[in-house]
Amino acid sequence: MSTNSALIEKREELKRRLAAGEYKTLVDKFLDRADRILRRMTRSSKPLPLWYIVAIVSLTIIFFSFLSAVASGAWIVFRSLIESRGLGSTLGILGFILPGILALASPIAINHYIGRVVALWQDSVLEATESTVSLNEFENWLKKICNWQLHFLITIIGGILGGLYLTAIVSTQIHMFVGYGLASINIVLSMFSTAFVYLLLGVVLLSAMLRRYELRLFAADPSSSELVSRLSSELSFVVYFFAVYAAIITFLFTWSGFLPSFVIILMPGLWLPIIVLFILNQTSLSSIIRRAKWKTLNEIQTKVEKLQATENFAEKETMDAINRLMDYHDRVKATRNSAVNLGTTLNFINSLLLPLIAFILGNLDLVLNLFVRKP
Repeated sequence: MSTNSALIEKREELKRRLAAGEYKTLVDKFLDRADRILRRMTRSSKPLPLWYIVAIVSLTIIFFSFLSAVASGAWIVFRSLIESRGLGSTLGILGFILPGILALASPIAINHYIGRVVALWQDSVLEATESTVSLNEFENWLKKICNWQLHFLITIIGGILGGLYLTAIVSTQIHMFVGYGLASINIVLSMFSTAFVYLLLGVVLLSAMLRRYELRLFAADPSSSELVSRLSSELSFVVYFFAVYAAIITFLFTWSGFLPSFVIILMPGLWLPIIVLFILNQTSLSSIIRRAKWKTLNEIQTKVEKLQATENFAEKETMDAINRLMDYHDRVKATRNSAVNLGTTLNFINSLLLPLIAFILGNLDLVLNLFVRKP
């Protein structure tokens, strides 16, 4: 079997599997199960909208978490903690609900982004892939991100460890055990957060994999290809998404003041993934562009060498052909080696500013006191 036929066969096989929906993440399976249960309850024959499923599931988990907190007496402890921080009851309830909503929504949001990436590959990237090795790497990535058994196991372990750690920190802050009800809530929310981290690491793995990917791009200027622009937009979206997530986390911790020691390492800890994601995405795109660029340059050099081998330098047509090829070679060589432009740079700066703005808003009273003149 020739290389071209193997590439075509592998590409069609991946298209067929993606069209058949064979690759599903743990979150996909969770949402499918929730959709079937809700459709049975509402007697609906059509699939329910994603926002509807997310809203119902979130409200249900928050409602039972609240009941568990009230039944176990953890709500009284939480209210006392809120009052000791000088926060009103309304803000206290928001402090109870907002972290839960964030923990529930984040894995669903990142899973939706992964669905967009898979759709981009299905619609455009697979057809432009020029290497069987690249297709195999993408298939291996799909198998890892959709390994729901491993994802579920890590979610359980991470949820238990994270929930117990969070319970220990809060108990230390209030100098008493928060209760088994609130500890159970922490474990459940930590499970959703662990599911989010697993999928986020899968996105990082995709960015790293792209470094070795071979794509068919616009030969004269690979960096100006539409596919590079679309890949850059999708990869930049996850950086901005994590920046928003980091901003919410920063605001919740600084606004509540529950974990003041944690806030000291919060900003560098949340900035680092944003910087790493941006650098990894752009260097991977740069590798794809340079690889396509050198493919064009090598083809031009081969044609020039063939003309030089004829040694017909006295003929005007031969020299004109060589000069045209060399001019084309120089123009291709002068094109950009990356997808970085003013827009991507501004988005990156905005991504870094979001956690900082959230930190300032969370400590707005302290910031305002800096500008108030003391008598």
